[in-house]
Amino acid sequence: MSDVIKLMPDALANQIAAGEVIQRPASVLKELVENSVDAGASKITVNIKDAGRTLIQVIDNGCGMSVTDARMSFERHATSKLTKAEDLFCIYTKGFRGEALASIAAVAEVELKTRRADDAVGTDVIINGSKFVSQTPVNTPQGTNFAIKSLFYNVPARRKFLKSNSTELQHIITEFQRIVLTHPMIEFALHHNDNIIYSLPKTNLKQRILGVFGKNLNSTLIPVEIDTSIVKITGFTGKPSASKRKTDKQFFFVNNRYMKNSYFHKAVALAYDKLTLPDCIPPYFLYLEVDPRSIDVNVHPAKTEINFENASDIFRLLQAGIKETLSKSDVTPAIDFDNQEAANIPYFTSDSPLPEEPQISYDPDYNPFISTEKPKSFDVGSGGHSSGHSSYNNNYNSNYNGGNRHATHYDSVINGGQRKADNWQLLYSNINDDSPSPTPPVQSPLMQIGGKYIATLHDNGLMLIDQYRAHLSILYEKYLRQIASNADSTQKLLYPQPLDLDATSQAMAYDIRDELTSVGFDIDFDAQPSAVLRGIPPFLEANRAVEILIKVIDSYRDEHGNISSSMKDILARSAARSEAVTGGRTLSTEEMQTLKDNLLATQSPEYSPDGKRTTVILRPEDLEKMFN
Repeated sequence: MSDVIKLMPDALANQIAAGEVIQRPASVLKELVENSVDAGASKITVNIKDAGRTLIQVIDNGCGMSVTDARMSFERHATSKLTKAEDLFCIYTKGFRGEALASIAAVAEVELKTRRADDAVGTDVIINGSKFVSQTPVNTPQGTNFAIKSLFYNVPARRKFLKSNSTELQHIITEFQRIVLTHPMIEFALHHNDNIIYSLPKTNLKQRILGVFGKNLNSTLIPVEIDTSIVKITGFTGKPSASKRKTDKQFFFVNNRYMKNSYFHKAVALAYDKLTLPDCIPPYFLYLEVDPRSIDVNVHPAKTEINFENASDIFRLLQAGIKETLSKSDVTPAIDFDNQEAANIPYFTSDSPLPEEPQISYDPDYNPFISTEKPKSFDVGSGGHSSGHSSYNNNYNSNYNGGNRHATHYDSVINGGQRKADNWQLLYSNINDDSPSPTPPVQSPLMQIGGKYIATLHDNGLMLIDQYRAHLSILYEKYLRQIASNADSTQKLLYPQPLDLDATSQAMAYDIRDELTSVGFDIDFDAQPSAVLRGIPPFLEANRAVEILIKVIDSYRDEHGNISSSMKDILARSAARSEAVTGGRTLSTEEMQTLKDNLLATQSPEYSPDGKRTTVILRPEDLEKMFN
């Protein structure tokens, strides 16, 4: 029997390696841009076509490569970053594994143009699917120009499983953001299909953050500076009021390298405990500097997972440092005792006379539980019930026999001007003492708990209602009906409104422009310097249209474009969220009753449009279990 174990061809080995290193177009961008940073570039331009399927081009003005290095760079495990094993534990560069270019060349058509400052001409290398095609001299600027075309053209299965263009573009933008946030002193530009997504001049860290995510973030950022012997932490964290459920603006960097770290994220979340709503976190951009020998970045080919030698110590320092930063910034709720209303307490001195004891009159013979044959009476003069029949006679005599000015009027109404005791007895003789007086229908009492929940009796049990989700369900169905009745209609705005969207949202809005048009939004993407909203669905208020449009884009983006619900459903949910009453607001009894009645009239009162419980009913048997 012959031997079966053989060495794989280099092309096959590179394709397998590409499965880990190059997962999607964003992975290519990450590897190439990081190489440009390591090359000392001060300006990096990225051009994308069709979300990276057709072209990923990265141009820099870095140090460039020699003719030999240009060819050698595509070999497996070829690198300029490491020379011995000890270097692996003292890494300052982005790349070091020597796998990226070989993996990219295995699954795409690659052209490299590069020139060093001292070289008269550069070199042009072409490789397709790991096969060397040519290397020729070329006139090219100093630096490196990579053009990656037809990604995964020779691996149909990988190309088939790429997501939609909007999803892949979202991943590209995310990777781009992670790199530019660590290098504010480098000029960056990102273009997609000849449209500018980012144009970022070199600047300081805060301006780079605002350039990436918009100037609206400016008022929410608090500088962070924590310096210890273990770690130095700098950057910015957000005010509690800026917290959201989304986690697209939370970044950790260690030694200028982006990292994912749920453990440290928990430390930040604990620092905001009781300052934000549950599951909400403000934006943060935190930069950690540690001894390279105390971390291991060689955990995964993507190099986003990093092991720390002193992780628990950094956790405590991070939590305590953020707490201290928030306390110094005066963003925690405080009580101003000087401005509190003083209680209305009487002030007495030793010379002040004691207050007199109040005089109380009562009938010692009156017993409310003993019924008499005498008819019940009503005190007409005072408008209240009398304390007994004798009291009724006294009031009657004083008010009507004593020359009261209303006597003539009452006499004429009751008995043609003649006032007789038997007439009054006849008047009351037909009234059944035991018959209840007419009252409006009794409704179950309602009570608000914690400014968030409503408690009421319903269906032989205690119903608890989440007031936000209840209002959300009511508004959601209302907007669905309005969308259906205004299909394909647009209300033109008298004054078009500019859209201050970050690059990610702008790209997403452009990609789904047809869907947005179908529900009534008219957006002019050609306007400068930013897109302009010219028309809105007829049922939306103009002053809320931009806010709702941003929520629609965010909802679509959060699912990376892979959503089963229609744009109409997204619009209805987004409009409902912008209007629904939030937790913490005190509701009147009438508001609570209306909310309950309208909720029970919806098609699905038990669940919100997000699929979360809106009502819970505790029945007697449930209470029995709780107490036992």
